[in-house]
Amino acid sequence: MSKYLRVSICAFGKTPGDDFPAPNLEGNVQRACDMIRQSAATGADLVVLPEVFALPDVESWPEHAEPLDGFVITALSEEARRLKIGLAAGHLTREDGRMYNSIVLLDRKGDIGAVYHKTFPVIWELGHGISPGPGALVADTEFGRLGFAICNDLNYAEMKLEYRNLKPDLILFCSAFRGGLQTRCWAHETRSYLVSSCLDPKSVIVNPLGRVIAETDLYTRIVTKTINLDYEVLHYDYNWKSWGEGVNRFGGEFDYEWAEPEGVMLVTALGNRTVRSMMEDLGWEGVEEYYARVRMAREQALAGKPVEAGPIPWKTG
Repeated sequence: MSKYLRVSICAFGKTPGDDFPAPNLEGNVQRACDMIRQSAATGADLVVLPEVFALPDVESWPEHAEPLDGFVITALSEEARRLKIGLAAGHLTREDGRMYNSIVLLDRKGDIGAVYHKTFPVIWELGHGISPGPGALVADTEFGRLGFAICNDLNYAEMKLEYRNLKPDLILFCSAFRGGLQTRCWAHETRSYLVSSCLDPKSVIVNPLGRVIAETDLYTRIVTKTINLDYEVLHYDYNWKSWGEGVNRFGGEFDYEWAEPEGVMLVTALGNRTVRSMMEDLGWEGVEEYYARVRMAREQALAGKPVEAGPIPWKTG
């Protein structure tokens, strides 16, 4: 059934002419709190802030790493609790004697729901004592099944494939750079929404087809978008055979977006039924299920075993 989530992305980048106070940690936190309040006024359930949002342009910023009960996270926790809103924010943290570039997730009570440590810090960070994290992380939360990535993480295919197997609903990407094409590739290949917040005027929300559905710009630094987390990505092959039946039976209970060049579609629940229950009734299969069948058939062929051809999977003519 429909499972709506309102997500706000906050872009922190400065451009010539921006009338922001001189950079300092307290001022950056205050600016973030102002953005959180504006996001809450738009009905946001979850607000995403950039990588090290409190520290850009702050001199010797690696020296400002804090424990999870330090000034920055405490200030955000109080704001989350007061507004009853979820927050995900990038900050330098200290845990067990190590320093990490982290995303801290706060729930509506201001409690810590998850902490992700950047898996692939850049060489400069490593040289300044920032430790790499253990890898991909997913957290099942009231905001959905969340994955996390920070900046340079986006450049590593092994991490993207790990998230594809972990099947998050959203990947929260807090960054100093936009990510560009990679944001769309990650969303498309992990079959999840990707929500970015950058130290740059441009941040985006990308749907599981790899299409940008919301973005900030020079004039709009906060964007709130409603997304529906009851969705599935289907492959065209075989599913097309009962597509008409699906429309006739459940046409008012689901919506879909067709990505013809990639041969996939995004199906989203509108009514009281889940997309998965409709798929089971109609014999539809998800894109990764279809690819798994192809892999299995390939292994059979490599082993010299016969593979049943069955009906042609695609529509011709």
